[in-house]
Amino acid sequence: MMLLLVLAALPWIMSIALRTYCGPVDDDASPRATVTIIPVLAAVTAFAVAASTTSLASVLIASQPAIAVAAGFGMIGWVVYRLALAAGHIVRVVASSRDAAKFAAEADVRGGTVLVESTEPDAFAVASGGGAVVITTALVAALSDAELTAVIEHERAHLRFRHTFFTQTVELAAQFDPVLRPVVGHVRHAAERHADEWAARYDRHAAMSAVAKTVLLRAHLARHSTSLSSTGGDVVRRVRALTAPAPAPARRSVVVAALVSIAAFAAISLGLLDVAQDVIVPEVGENPTSVFR
Repeated sequence: MMLLLVLAALPWIMSIALRTYCGPVDDDASPRATVTIIPVLAAVTAFAVAASTTSLASVLIASQPAIAVAAGFGMIGWVVYRLALAAGHIVRVVASSRDAAKFAAEADVRGGTVLVESTEPDAFAVASGGGAVVITTALVAALSDAELTAVIEHERAHLRFRHTFFTQTVELAAQFDPVLRPVVGHVRHAAERHADEWAARYDRHAAMSAVAKTVLLRAHLARHSTSLSSTGGDVVRRVRALTAPAPAPARRSVVVAALVSIAAFAAISLGLLDVAQDVIVPEVGENPTSVFR
């Protein structure tokens, strides 16, 4: 039983560790690694939390004390509730993707650029329907050629590196595990930083100017959008980072540690789910109460 409690606690400890990491650590050092590795870690952690809660609930429900049984059903209710939230998020994302797919249909080529007549200066990437970069006539008129190129390259980077997939992965993980909610903003900022660096590989000053000018142009707008845009993330940190040299790739030791953690928590999840299966539907010849020993 003690071993079960230790294993069940590990996913929650990992959730807290990821949440803590988002605070003091500046992801400007390796935004590409952050935007790809952290969402996978978050997803594996959220799945492990689900497995942990389910296994403990099954053990409590199978026990004798009424208060333990009640606690077990309460935990199952929490899991169902968080799963419903995650399902609702998926439905909203699918609906939004269908609406945005029309822009991709208007693009001349896959991942092409669509110019929209609008008085609002804006640019964003649409991942659905083959992908497209949408930019308004107001923003085109306000930027220089070099700045406009930087904005378009920034949005294309979101498509090229599938940032929407990774940001939605961590969003979905946070829908189930609320401890991971701060990680969402951390990953979204890293996605913007990664796209900034991609746009700045030829003209760093133009990329910095484009980010600063775009956010000033949009300062009066009170829009809330789930799309990845050139004004997302912590803009002050983004502009400051573009005044410095490009960040170095993540250290190999960091990548290896992340991969080991992902494998370990995947294994822990399977072990915890096996405990639940042993209690709920024990195999032939297996004592369903053996987990308490």
